[in-house]
Amino acid sequence: MFLYSRFGKTALAALILGAFASGLRAEQPAKIPSVDVVLERNIKALGGKKAMSKIKNREALGRIKMPAFGAELPVILRAAAPNREAMELTLGEAGVVRDVFDGSKGWTETPDGNVIPKKERELINKKTEADFHADLNYKKNYPKIKQLGVQKVAGRDVYTLKMTPKKGDADTFFFDVKTGMVAGVDSTAEMQNMEVKTRVLFRDYKKVDGVMIPSTIELTEPKFAAFAITIEKIRHNVKQTASWFKTTK
Repeated sequence: MFLYSRFGKTALAALILGAFASGLRAEQPAKIPSVDVVLERNIKALGGKKAMSKIKNREALGRIKMPAFGAELPVILRAAAPNREAMELTLGEAGVVRDVFDGSKGWTETPDGNVIPKKERELINKKTEADFHADLNYKKNYPKIKQLGVQKVAGRDVYTLKMTPKKGDADTFFFDVKTGMVAGVDSTAEMQNMEVKTRVLFRDYKKVDGVMIPSTIELTEPKFAAFAITIEKIRHNVKQTASWFKTTK
């Protein structure tokens, strides 16, 4: 799913990474479904493999609230198969921040004209995280998946799956017990030269062109980077995408 290509787990895309909140409350359900059942239920809840496979790219327009900065700003999230993503954040008269991953290279463009390349660790993670059809490819992208049972996350009961890729950092996904869809993901990120645990939450799923898309994306930790994105408009299978994943500098 493009929205947790840390777009997802979308440098400000560092800001669009998901945050780790401690103190989860484990529960003991009578029966916990297998990994395969949880993943298959998610695909069905999102609209099914056929509908999901028809979509090749996505552009989402919305607004991002960043409490630490006291700001609410326009944001555009773009993604395309197989694993490309980009974000544009408009800072008013100051200009635009662009964060881009083109499938192999990644960088952040700042309003003052700098182009900052992503570090090796983030590029390795991006190759997994930016999979446009991530919900269809969990077992391909993460050879090791462990069922950790039921936990309480943001007031919801979730099935917790720890997923480990062949290369890169492990991620922990939370699948809503009630709806079957992804409610959030815990990851690891480097921010301000520090390694931090991150968690991003997904809420308010809405159907667009036959597939369910979260209209609210919220980073809850680390608190210094917290944000909430509200998606207001989505377009699929956009024809003119040549400039999405190229540098403008």
